[in-house]
Amino acid sequence: MALKDNIKAIKEEISAQEQLLENIIAGERFFKKHKRTIIVLAITLIVLLIGYIGFGIIKANNLKVSNEAYSILLKNPNDEEALSLLKSRNKPLYRAFIFTQALKNGDNEMLKTLLAQKDIISKLAAYQIGEETKDNSIFADFIILKDGYELLKEGKVDEANMKFMTISPDSAITDIIKGLEHYQPSIKEVK
Repeated sequence: MALKDNIKAIKEEISAQEQLLENIIAGERFFKKHKRTIIVLAITLIVLLIGYIGFGIIKANNLKVSNEAYSILLKNPNDEEALSLLKSRNKPLYRAFIFTQALKNGDNEMLKTLLAQKDIISKLAAYQIGEETKDNSIFADFIILKDGYELLKEGKVDEANMKFMTISPDSAITDIIKGLEHYQPSIKEVK
């Protein structure tokens, strides 16, 4: 009986080794058949990985350099080298810096140059110079709110209310307008 069990175990072991050998041979055939495709895929993956890592390094370097240039510009806004470096490395930060400088200096011409691109900076510049745009309804409402508030400070309550009526009731600033209507006497007192 023990001999029978030993022979059975040996047969099972040989069968398992036979299957393993068949799988190895099948894998080798598959590799030989698709060798070029596998190599191209491996090279493509390696190139993509290197490109991704390289892009990350370049992006981090640009961010570091632009932040350093921005820090220099905050200390000395007239530094032309830092300004050109910021412009070449980080255009959105450059536009934000130009916007803040134009606001500080009251430079409407510089604000007008920022209107060319369609981003948040151009919308803020349009708001600052009072230029209404079709896609800029919230800023148009803010312009009306600002003008109405100035009228309230001057004591021209009826004119301010007429301005406020031009703002849509579903505007984001309706609550502010209601608050101003409620506190109109205290605005007169402040003046």
